[in-house]
Amino acid sequence: MNDMCSVGDTYIQQSINMNFYTDADLLQLNLEQQLEKKAGKTYGPFGKYKLIMFIDDMNMPMRDAFDTQTSIALLRQHRDYTHWYDKNKLTLKEVINT
Repeated sequence: MNDMCSVGDTYIQQSINMNFYTDADLLQLNLEQQLEKKAGKTYGPFGKYKLIMFIDDMNMPMRDAFDTQTSIALLRQHRDYTHWYDKNKLTLKEVINT
């Protein structure tokens, strides 16, 4: 796997394994481990790098009472709108270079 990300030292990688107990809160904590605050509400990988996330077993999280999988909804929100919300401050976090 490291051979894929050795192109010119511009990429870092993060592997995330989901299981039955993975919810949006846990996934968001895992995703934010490789991010730092850039400016204002913008967050991105450390330095000038681009982040590649490898996510395994996306269909594994438990469905909630509304028959949704919150962790998949978080990933979809990030993919569609390039942001997610800070749960403590209730503000947007723009996530770039991922």
